[in-house]
Amino acid sequence: MTVTRELALAKVAGKRPARRKFGPAFWSGAGILGVILILAGWMTVAPLYDPFVASGPALAPPSLDHILGTDNLGRDTFTRLALAARTSLIISGAAALLGAVIGTFFGLVAGYVGGWVDAVIMRVVDAVLALPAILVALVVGVVIGNGPWPLILALGLVFAPGFARVMRAPVIALRERDFVLAATLSGVRPARVIVEHLLPNVLTPLFVQFASVASQVVLIEAALSYLGQGVQAPEPSAGRMISEFTRFMQLQPLLIILPSLVIILLSAAWNLLADGMQDYLAPRREPAFSLGKRTKRRGPAHPDRTTTSTQHTRTE
Repeated sequence: MTVTRELALAKVAGKRPARRKFGPAFWSGAGILGVILILAGWMTVAPLYDPFVASGPALAPPSLDHILGTDNLGRDTFTRLALAARTSLIISGAAALLGAVIGTFFGLVAGYVGGWVDAVIMRVVDAVLALPAILVALVVGVVIGNGPWPLILALGLVFAPGFARVMRAPVIALRERDFVLAATLSGVRPARVIVEHLLPNVLTPLFVQFASVASQVVLIEAALSYLGQGVQAPEPSAGRMISEFTRFMQLQPLLIILPSLVIILLSAAWNLLADGMQDYLAPRREPAFSLGKRTKRRGPAHPDRTTTSTQHTRTE
Protein backbone atom coordinates (compact mmCIF):
# COMPACT_ATOMS: atom_id res chain seq x y z
CA MET A 1 0.00 0.00 0.00
CA THR A 2 1.34 3.42 -0.92
CA VAL A 3 1.48 5.99 1.85
CA THR A 4 1.23 9.60 0.78
CA ARG A 5 3.95 12.04 1.66
CA GLU A 6 1.70 14.04 3.94
CA LEU A 7 0.61 10.96 5.89
CA ALA A 8 4.23 9.83 6.20
CA LEU A 9 5.31 13.17 7.57
CA ALA A 10 2.43 13.23 10.01
CA LYS A 11 3.25 9.69 11.15
CA VAL A 12 6.87 10.61 11.86
CA ALA A 13 5.74 13.68 13.77
CA GLY A 14 3.31 11.58 15.80
CA LYS A 15 0.30 13.62 14.74
CA ARG A 16 -2.71 13.13 12.55
CA PRO A 17 -2.59 15.04 9.27
CA ALA A 18 -4.47 18.31 9.69
CA ARG A 19 -7.52 18.74 7.51
CA ARG A 20 -7.25 21.33 4.83
CA LYS A 21 -9.43 24.36 5.37
CA PHE A 22 -10.36 27.21 3.11
CA GLY A 23 -8.74 30.45 4.18
CA PRO A 24 -10.26 33.90 4.69
CA ALA A 25 -9.58 34.89 1.07
CA PHE A 26 -11.78 32.09 -0.26
CA TRP A 27 -14.62 32.78 2.18
CA SER A 28 -14.47 36.52 1.52
CA GLY A 29 -14.78 36.02 -2.24
CA ALA A 30 -17.45 33.35 -1.89
CA GLY A 31 -19.39 35.54 0.57
CA ILE A 32 -19.41 38.55 -1.77
CA LEU A 33 -20.50 36.41 -4.72
CA GLY A 34 -23.15 34.74 -2.56
CA VAL A 35 -24.63 38.06 -1.45
CA ILE A 36 -24.70 39.31 -5.05
CA LEU A 37 -26.37 36.10 -6.20
CA ILE A 38 -29.04 36.38 -3.49
CA LEU A 39 -29.80 40.02 -4.30
CA ALA A 40 -29.80 39.34 -8.04
CA GLY A 41 -32.15 36.39 -7.62
CA TRP A 42 -34.43 38.42 -5.39
CA MET A 43 -34.63 41.32 -7.84
CA THR A 44 -35.22 38.89 -10.71
CA VAL A 45 -38.03 36.90 -9.08
CA ALA A 46 -39.71 39.59 -6.95
CA PRO A 47 -38.30 43.05 -7.74
CA LEU A 48 -39.23 45.97 -5.51
CA TYR A 49 -40.00 48.09 -8.56
CA ASP A 50 -40.11 47.60 -12.29
CA PRO A 51 -36.49 48.31 -13.37
CA PHE A 52 -37.59 49.70 -16.75
CA VAL A 53 -40.38 52.05 -15.59
CA ALA A 54 -40.23 55.24 -13.54
CA SER A 55 -41.31 54.63 -9.95
CA GLY A 56 -40.51 57.96 -8.34
CA PRO A 57 -39.15 61.46 -8.96
CA ALA A 58 -36.01 61.81 -11.04
CA LEU A 59 -32.65 61.95 -9.24
CA ALA A 60 -34.24 61.36 -5.85
CA PRO A 61 -31.83 60.79 -2.94
CA PRO A 62 -31.92 57.59 -0.85
CA SER A 63 -35.12 57.26 1.18
CA LEU A 64 -37.37 54.64 2.74
CA ASP A 65 -39.21 54.19 -0.56
CA HIS A 66 -36.03 53.98 -2.66
CA ILE A 67 -33.08 52.65 -0.68
CA LEU A 68 -30.45 53.96 -3.09
CA GLY A 69 -32.51 56.67 -4.74
CA THR A 70 -33.58 56.93 -8.36
CA ASP A 71 -31.86 57.72 -11.65
CA ASN A 72 -32.50 60.52 -14.13
CA LEU A 73 -35.68 58.77 -15.38
CA GLY A 74 -37.06 57.99 -11.92
CA ARG A 75 -36.18 54.28 -12.01
CA ASP A 76 -35.19 52.54 -8.78
CA THR A 77 -31.39 52.42 -8.53
CA PHE A 78 -31.21 49.44 -6.15
CA THR A 79 -33.22 47.19 -8.46
CA ARG A 80 -31.22 48.18 -11.52
CA LEU A 81 -27.89 47.71 -9.72
CA ALA A 82 -28.87 44.21 -8.62
CA LEU A 83 -29.80 43.30 -12.20
CA ALA A 84 -26.58 44.87 -13.51
CA ALA A 85 -24.58 42.75 -11.06
CA ARG A 86 -26.50 39.67 -12.22
CA THR A 87 -25.68 40.44 -15.86
CA SER A 88 -22.00 40.95 -15.08
CA LEU A 89 -21.86 37.77 -13.01
CA ILE A 90 -23.51 35.69 -15.74
CA ILE A 91 -21.23 37.05 -18.48
CA SER A 92 -18.05 36.56 -16.43
CA GLY A 93 -18.96 33.04 -15.35
CA ALA A 94 -20.19 31.92 -18.77
CA ALA A 95 -17.23 33.39 -20.67
CA ALA A 96 -14.75 31.82 -18.25
CA LEU A 97 -16.57 28.47 -18.52
CA LEU A 98 -16.54 28.57 -22.32
CA GLY A 99 -12.85 29.45 -22.35
CA ALA A 100 -12.14 26.68 -19.84
CA VAL A 101 -13.90 24.03 -21.94
CA ILE A 102 -12.21 25.00 -25.21
CA GLY A 103 -8.79 25.72 -23.73
CA THR A 104 -8.73 22.59 -21.55
CA PHE A 105 -9.51 20.38 -24.55
CA PHE A 106 -6.69 21.77 -26.68
CA GLY A 107 -4.29 21.93 -23.73
CA LEU A 108 -4.85 18.26 -22.88
CA VAL A 109 -4.48 17.19 -26.51
CA ALA A 110 -1.31 19.26 -27.04
CA GLY A 111 0.31 18.05 -23.84
CA TYR A 112 -0.53 14.38 -24.28
CA VAL A 113 0.04 13.93 -28.02
CA GLY A 114 3.06 16.24 -28.36
CA GLY A 115 5.05 16.46 -31.58
CA TRP A 116 3.72 18.51 -34.47
CA VAL A 117 0.23 18.59 -32.95
CA ASP A 118 1.61 20.35 -29.88
CA ALA A 119 3.62 22.74 -32.04
CA VAL A 120 0.63 23.73 -34.21
CA ILE A 121 -1.73 24.23 -31.26
CA MET A 122 0.80 26.30 -29.32
CA ARG A 123 1.54 28.56 -32.30
CA VAL A 124 -2.19 29.24 -32.69
CA VAL A 125 -2.38 29.89 -28.95
CA ASP A 126 0.49 32.40 -29.16
CA ALA A 127 -1.20 34.18 -32.06
CA VAL A 128 -4.54 34.52 -30.24
CA LEU A 129 -2.85 35.63 -27.01
CA ALA A 130 -1.29 38.53 -28.92
CA LEU A 131 -4.75 39.95 -29.71
CA PRO A 132 -6.28 42.42 -27.22
CA ALA A 133 -9.47 41.03 -25.71
CA ILE A 134 -11.38 44.31 -26.11
CA LEU A 135 -10.46 44.53 -29.81
CA VAL A 136 -11.68 40.98 -30.49
CA ALA A 137 -14.91 41.66 -28.63
CA LEU A 138 -15.49 44.82 -30.66
CA VAL A 139 -14.94 42.95 -33.94
CA VAL A 140 -17.29 40.15 -32.92
CA GLY A 141 -19.87 42.75 -31.91
CA VAL A 142 -19.67 44.35 -35.34
CA VAL A 143 -19.97 40.98 -37.13
CA ILE A 144 -22.73 39.24 -35.14
CA GLY A 145 -24.17 42.09 -33.08
CA ASN A 146 -23.93 43.41 -29.54
CA GLY A 147 -25.37 41.87 -26.41
CA PRO A 148 -24.52 39.38 -23.68
CA TRP A 149 -24.20 36.25 -25.85
CA PRO A 150 -21.87 37.69 -28.50
CA LEU A 151 -19.80 39.09 -25.63
CA ILE A 152 -19.63 35.69 -23.93
CA LEU A 153 -18.60 34.04 -27.21
CA ALA A 154 -15.92 36.61 -27.97
CA LEU A 155 -14.37 36.65 -24.49
CA GLY A 156 -14.57 32.87 -24.18
CA LEU A 157 -12.59 32.45 -27.41
CA VAL A 158 -10.09 35.14 -26.37
CA PHE A 159 -9.32 33.56 -22.99
CA ALA A 160 -9.34 29.92 -24.19
CA PRO A 161 -5.63 30.02 -25.18
CA GLY A 162 -4.72 30.98 -21.63
CA PHE A 163 -6.43 27.84 -20.35
CA ALA A 164 -4.68 25.76 -23.01
CA ARG A 165 -1.26 27.02 -21.95
CA VAL A 166 -2.01 26.49 -18.26
CA MET A 167 -3.28 22.93 -18.80
CA ARG A 168 -0.52 21.84 -21.18
CA ALA A 169 2.35 22.13 -18.71
CA PRO A 170 1.08 19.69 -16.02
CA VAL A 171 -0.05 17.22 -18.70
CA ILE A 172 3.47 17.09 -20.12
CA ALA A 173 4.78 16.36 -16.62
CA LEU A 174 2.19 13.62 -16.03
CA ARG A 175 2.25 11.78 -19.36
CA GLU A 176 5.50 10.01 -18.44
CA ARG A 177 4.26 8.88 -15.04
CA ASP A 178 3.87 5.16 -14.35
CA PHE A 179 0.06 5.14 -14.11
CA VAL A 180 -0.30 6.86 -17.50
CA LEU A 181 2.25 4.60 -19.16
CA ALA A 182 0.56 1.54 -17.66
CA ALA A 183 -2.83 2.62 -19.00
CA THR A 184 -1.35 3.28 -22.44
CA LEU A 185 0.48 -0.05 -22.59
CA SER A 186 -2.63 -1.93 -21.50
CA GLY A 187 -4.46 -0.73 -24.60
CA VAL A 188 -6.60 2.05 -23.12
CA ARG A 189 -7.70 4.52 -25.77
CA PRO A 190 -6.00 7.95 -25.69
CA ALA A 191 -9.30 9.74 -25.12
CA ARG A 192 -9.99 7.61 -22.06
CA VAL A 193 -6.46 8.13 -20.75
CA ILE A 194 -6.91 11.88 -21.03
CA VAL A 195 -10.34 11.96 -19.38
CA GLU A 196 -9.84 9.37 -16.64
CA HIS A 197 -6.13 9.68 -15.78
CA LEU A 198 -4.87 13.12 -16.79
CA LEU A 199 -7.82 15.48 -16.34
CA PRO A 200 -8.55 14.64 -12.64
CA ASN A 201 -4.89 15.32 -11.80
CA VAL A 202 -4.72 18.79 -13.39
CA LEU A 203 -7.87 20.36 -11.98
CA THR A 204 -5.99 22.57 -9.50
CA PRO A 205 -4.66 25.09 -12.06
CA LEU A 206 -7.97 24.89 -13.95
CA PHE A 207 -10.02 26.11 -10.98
CA VAL A 208 -7.60 28.92 -10.20
CA GLN A 209 -7.43 30.04 -13.84
CA PHE A 210 -11.24 30.01 -14.08
CA ALA A 211 -11.68 32.46 -11.19
CA SER A 212 -8.84 34.65 -12.45
CA VAL A 213 -10.31 34.88 -15.96
CA ALA A 214 -13.78 35.65 -14.59
CA SER A 215 -12.30 38.62 -12.73
CA GLN A 216 -10.77 39.96 -15.95
CA VAL A 217 -14.03 39.46 -17.86
CA VAL A 218 -15.89 41.64 -15.32
CA LEU A 219 -13.59 44.58 -16.09
CA ILE A 220 -13.67 44.03 -19.86
CA GLU A 221 -17.47 43.77 -19.91
CA ALA A 222 -17.74 47.01 -17.93
CA ALA A 223 -15.34 48.77 -20.31
CA LEU A 224 -17.23 47.59 -23.41
CA SER A 225 -20.57 48.58 -21.92
CA TYR A 226 -19.13 51.99 -21.08
CA LEU A 227 -18.18 52.37 -24.75
CA GLY A 228 -21.66 51.29 -25.82
CA GLN A 229 -20.51 47.97 -27.32
CA GLY A 230 -21.49 45.60 -24.51
CA VAL A 231 -24.88 45.03 -22.92
CA GLN A 232 -27.46 47.16 -24.68
CA ALA A 233 -30.46 49.07 -23.31
CA PRO A 234 -32.86 48.51 -21.70
CA GLU A 235 -30.85 45.80 -19.82
CA PRO A 236 -28.97 47.37 -16.90
CA SER A 237 -25.18 47.27 -16.99
CA ALA A 238 -22.77 48.83 -14.51
CA GLY A 239 -20.44 50.11 -17.22
CA ARG A 240 -23.23 51.71 -19.24
CA MET A 241 -24.76 53.22 -16.09
CA ILE A 242 -21.47 55.02 -15.43
CA SER A 243 -21.42 56.28 -19.01
CA GLU A 244 -25.04 57.49 -18.93
CA PHE A 245 -24.91 59.16 -15.52
CA THR A 246 -21.61 61.03 -15.87
CA ARG A 247 -23.46 64.26 -16.68
CA PHE A 248 -25.47 63.93 -13.45
CA MET A 249 -22.43 63.33 -11.25
CA GLN A 250 -22.64 66.67 -9.46
CA LEU A 251 -26.39 66.42 -8.86
CA GLN A 252 -26.38 62.78 -7.67
CA PRO A 253 -22.85 61.32 -7.24
CA LEU A 254 -24.26 57.97 -6.05
CA LEU A 255 -25.27 57.21 -9.64
CA ILE A 256 -21.54 56.97 -10.46
CA ILE A 257 -20.20 55.63 -7.17
CA LEU A 258 -22.58 52.68 -6.80
CA PRO A 259 -22.00 51.05 -10.24
CA SER A 260 -18.27 51.51 -9.73
CA LEU A 261 -18.50 49.69 -6.40
CA VAL A 262 -20.40 46.84 -8.06
CA ILE A 263 -17.61 46.40 -10.62
CA ILE A 264 -14.90 46.57 -7.95
CA LEU A 265 -16.67 44.09 -5.67
CA LEU A 266 -17.27 41.56 -8.43
CA SER A 267 -13.70 41.72 -9.69
CA ALA A 268 -12.28 41.55 -6.16
CA ALA A 269 -14.57 38.62 -5.27
CA TRP A 270 -13.35 36.53 -8.20
CA ASN A 271 -9.72 37.41 -7.38
CA LEU A 272 -10.16 36.46 -3.73
CA LEU A 273 -11.79 33.22 -4.77
CA ALA A 274 -8.83 32.42 -7.05
CA ASP A 275 -6.31 33.17 -4.29
CA GLY A 276 -8.24 31.10 -1.76
CA MET A 277 -8.53 28.12 -4.09
CA GLN A 278 -4.83 28.31 -4.93
CA ASP A 279 -3.90 28.28 -1.22
CA TYR A 280 -6.26 25.39 -0.56
CA LEU A 281 -5.26 23.21 -3.51
CA ALA A 282 -1.53 23.93 -3.47
CA PRO A 283 0.68 21.14 -2.08
CA ARG A 284 1.80 21.64 1.48
CA ARG A 285 5.40 22.33 2.28
CA GLU A 286 7.55 20.57 4.81
CA PRO A 287 7.93 22.29 8.17
CA ALA A 288 10.85 24.65 8.25
CA PHE A 289 12.63 23.15 11.28
CA SER A 290 11.27 19.88 12.60
CA LEU A 291 8.34 17.58 12.05
CA GLY A 292 7.23 17.75 15.65
CA LYS A 293 7.64 20.18 18.48
CA ARG A 294 11.03 21.74 18.90
CA THR A 295 12.87 19.95 21.66
CA LYS A 296 14.97 21.80 24.15
CA ARG A 297 18.66 21.21 24.09
CA ARG A 298 19.75 18.63 26.55
CA GLY A 299 22.34 19.42 29.16
CA PRO A 300 25.65 17.61 29.54
CA ALA A 301 25.49 13.84 29.77
CA HIS A 302 27.29 13.74 33.14
CA PRO A 303 26.48 16.87 35.14
CA ASP A 304 28.37 15.65 38.21
CA ARG A 305 31.62 15.26 36.31
CA THR A 306 31.23 18.65 34.69
CA THR A 307 30.60 20.34 38.01
CA THR A 308 33.57 18.59 39.62
CA SER A 309 35.92 19.50 36.81
CA THR A 310 34.77 23.10 36.98
CA GLN A 311 35.43 23.24 40.70
CA HIS A 312 38.96 21.78 40.25
CA THR A 313 39.70 24.37 37.58
CA ARG A 314 38.63 27.21 39.85
CA THR A 315 40.72 25.79 42.78
CA GLU A 316 43.85 25.61 40.67
